[in-house]
Order: sequence, then structure tokens, then C-alpha cells
Amino acid sequence: MTKRPDHKRCDIIAMVESKEKPDGLNVVEKSLYAILSGKSLKGVSPDVVRAHEIFSREFKREIIEALLLVGAEPFEAEEILRIPTGVTEAYRALFFDPDVFEDDLDIIDYAKSIPHDTFGGELKQYAVDLGKECLKIRLARGSYSIDAGLVFDGVRSTAYMMTQLARINRADSSLANAALRWAQISLRAVPDEEQTDKSSIEKLQLALETRDDTTNAEKSGIPISEILH
Repeated sequence: MTKRPDHKRCDIIAMVESKEKPDGLNVVEKSLYAILSGKSLKGVSPDVVRAHEIFSREFKREIIEALLLVGAEPFEAEEILRIPTGVTEAYRALFFDPDVFEDDLDIIDYAKSIPHDTFGGELKQYAVDLGKECLKIRLARGSYSIDAGLVFDGVRSTAYMMTQLARINRADSSLANAALRWAQISLRAVPDEEQTDKSSIEKLQLALETRDDTTNAEKSGIPISEILH
């Protein structure tokens, strides 16, 4: 990352402080110049006024930046938070330019560099660790419906990770029970016509119901790949 995400704002602040004329700026940039220089807001873009107000408020600022950090588009911010697309576009142009991040390593490093005990640090790390869809669900307060296919893919990915963990750790009954719950959730996450054979899950459930001691592949006779998928 060679620039700060708010590099455009910093450039305009420098122009205001040096009393440099804003001749080379575009309409959005000139609007911020007028706001920062304390001049009349006549003719200033309302979207920039709103974007500047958002930047001035910590919680608003961190929320919109978390969305932009993980690639949310202006229409998605409008979908879950009712922020007009023009406001998000102005914010991205002036206060948080996601193009400064060269790759995902830059994005992760940026999120992890923010103190964990701040609202921005917690939210941006959440966004980076769990992804855009999880962030949208958190911010939408129940009004956002995620596609069932994405839910199923997420559950399946978690099940795969659990499988890998089981290969390096003894698959005791606690892990097997967790695997069963994830498997059942994954079946409910897709339409009936897309559901796969339930025999492995039924076998696992029977094994768990009829054994009080540790359930693993050796004792149950169920391959570990079936236990956790």
C-alpha cells in the first residue's frame, strides 16, 4: 500500500492550508475544498456534504469504510443501509479509496493494524475475516436475505475445515456432534431437490445416540470423511 486510503482528502487539506486555488479539481473535489475552506456551500454537491458528515462521525465512518474495504458496491450500501449511491461514491472518491490496496495482503494488514479494542478495528477485522456477506447481514439488522447457495457453500467450507482438523486431532464425540449439527444445517440450507444422500448423516446420528463414549472412525465404522461431510 503506497498511499493512505484518504489520500485525496489529505491533498485537498494541503491545498486549503497553502491557499492554493482549486482550479484542477473535479466537481466532487471542489465541493470538499469549499467545505474545508469554510466557504459558502452554495453549489456544493449534497452528496459530498453528506459524505463529509459521515467521515466526521466515528461510527458512521467505520461502517462505510468496512463495507468499502471488502469490496461492497454503492448499490449494496444503499440496499442494507439506505445510503444513496452518490454519497457512497463521493465517500470512496474523497475519504476511502480502496484502490490503494494492491492485494488482499494489503487489506488484511490494514485491518489488523487497527487497534482491536476500537469499534473500527473490531468491525474491519470482522469484515476481513468473515467476508462481505457476513458484514452485510450484521449491518442490515435482519433486513438482508442471503442467497441459499452462499449459505450452503459457507456451511460446506466450515465442514471441510472441520474435516482437516479431525485429521490432525482425535475425532472425539464432541467434534462428531459438532459435525453432525453442521451437516444437518447444510441439508436445510438448500432446496429439497438439491439435497444429497442422507445415509451418512443418519449413520452418524445413530452412532452418537447409541454410544456414550468417544465416537470416532474406528469405533463407529464410519469413515472420517463421512463423519464430517
